[in-house]
Amino acid sequence: MGFVNAHFVAFAEGLGAGTIAAAIALASVGVMGVAGALGFGYMADRRDTRRVLAVAYSFRGIGYGVLLLANSLPMATLGVMIIGASWTTVISLTGAVSADQFGLRRLGTVYGAIFGVMPLGAALGVWIAGRVYDSTGSYDIALWISMAVGLTSAALIGIPKYRQLAPQVQPAMAIAD
Repeated sequence: MGFVNAHFVAFAEGLGAGTIAAAIALASVGVMGVAGALGFGYMADRRDTRRVLAVAYSFRGIGYGVLLLANSLPMATLGVMIIGASWTTVISLTGAVSADQFGLRRLGTVYGAIFGVMPLGAALGVWIAGRVYDSTGSYDIALWISMAVGLTSAALIGIPKYRQLAPQVQPAMAIAD
């Protein structure tokens, strides 16, 4: 995600877009973030939250793939819009999956650890993308890596769970007369 924030305008300018047009395209991430949060949240209330989260991560991977193929601003805009649909979605869905997997009692620690480490990965991704561009004159390798991380995350979170660490709540037994 850091790539989009830090490098998208420069990436779009490399495709021939002007700075203002590229910034407007980047703004579509916010609009799609709201739409994605509402849409994925609606789905998560009705479906297996892990699978919905896997789809959200798939959107990220696919969005980076679209950026990799982009040869114009409209195609690049489509890529960041797809990424944007998962932008804020994964935050709430990760909390829900963490609660399901580890229980509410451990949620603060688990969620805190996840989102304590995440900014480090985002910062590292921005730095790597910059180094890749400086070394090769292209963002292609960084986009390949971002696409692979998104799709790998989708596959890993989508793996069916075999054991829950959280105790299961048993339905109350009816009292017999």
